[in-house]
Amino acid sequence: MNNFATLEDIFTDPDFEGLVAGIKTAPIERVDPEIEKFMEIIDWVKVNGREPQKTLNMKERSLFSRLKGIRSNEERLTKLLAYDTIGLLGEGHD
Repeated sequence: MNNFATLEDIFTDPDFEGLVAGIKTAPIERVDPEIEKFMEIIDWVKVNGREPQKTLNMKERSLFSRLKGIRSNEERLTKLLAYDTIGLLGEGHD
């Protein structure tokens, strides 16, 4: 058995490469930040039972502004429509 004094000793050991060669890491799935932000609005609505409003609560107000921005931008609206599981982007919300 080897006695290693430092991490460098471990990484430069000839056996190290053989130990890590078979290790596979799962690919990191990247989600579009805009989709993540929209999903945050959906989660908020599910927890609170209503759409975010323009209130003094900064978190709620931020979500309200974000939703308003999505609804006023046709490109963003179209992009996020597939993720709208609760009908936030449907007719009558403009």
